[in-house]
Amino acid sequence: MRPVNVLFCTIFGLLGLSAQDPVPERSSPLYRVTVVSRTTKAINYGHLTDPTKVGLKGTVLMQEAQGEARVESRRGAMEIEVRVNHLTAPTRFGPEYLTYVLWAVTPDGHPVNLGELVADPSNKAKLKVSTHLQAFALIVTAEPYFSVTHPSDAVVMDNVLEPGTQGKVEALDAKYELLPRKAFTFDPASPPAATDGPKLSMDRYEAQVAVYQAQNAIQIAKSAGAGTYAADTLQKAEQLYQQAVELNAKKSTTREVVTAAREAAQTAEDARAITIKRLQEGERGRTAPPGS
Repeated sequence: MRPVNVLFCTIFGLLGLSAQDPVPERSSPLYRVTVVSRTTKAINYGHLTDPTKVGLKGTVLMQEAQGEARVESRRGAMEIEVRVNHLTAPTRFGPEYLTYVLWAVTPDGHPVNLGELVADPSNKAKLKVSTHLQAFALIVTAEPYFSVTHPSDAVVMDNVLEPGTQGKVEALDAKYELLPRKAFTFDPASPPAATDGPKLSMDRYEAQVAVYQAQNAIQIAKSAGAGTYAADTLQKAEQLYQQAVELNAKKSTTREVVTAAREAAQTAEDARAITIKRLQEGERGRTAPPGS
């Protein structure tokens, strides 16, 4: 199997963490979040009788990226098969970005995480998914972990019409909110010097990245206040994360490590979502008029 030269000391040294370390407690927020917006063309595939293709083109952030999505209507759902070339390492946008996610964005701006795009050593990626949405735009973003529910503004690819694309382009652009690049910035007190890490097989590389994605998800949930508003769910995420770390240290199978790490990341994202909901409910309660 082709080895992958992993710069984890460089990437994660900047985070001041290693895969074996527990997630540290800090009094100051790890992540700062604001929101920006962007528009893109949505396509209505609702009346397709035959498969159609739509192009995927690199944005200014990754102009070399190119690809294509095949969309087909099957029993009330849209089946989407994506193939992408020249999808280089997401860490080019910052050490906190560890993966790419394919999104469907509805004309009213609602984003749906369709799945993770994992590039092989040749920087090629493919993904086959389905959605019940009929009208949507497709975008690809760099993200800190696979289970995010809101896209970052590191939009690296966007759908474009091809001469043979079937489907009606929505009259209104799909305007959607994004978490801006550097919103997930970690601020260590004294980052260590960057050094080259060891070469890993592709399997070990995937396991290591999955562990770091889980760590990112937990840190983001903590910064949102999950320790206060979703403590039980956050604690479960941390336990799963430690399990993934231990499995990785024992060189367990990649499948075992990735399964535990992905469950940890998803649970941490649940904790973050619970926290946001409870904070919003509290804000509404404070602003509601007396007796309402």
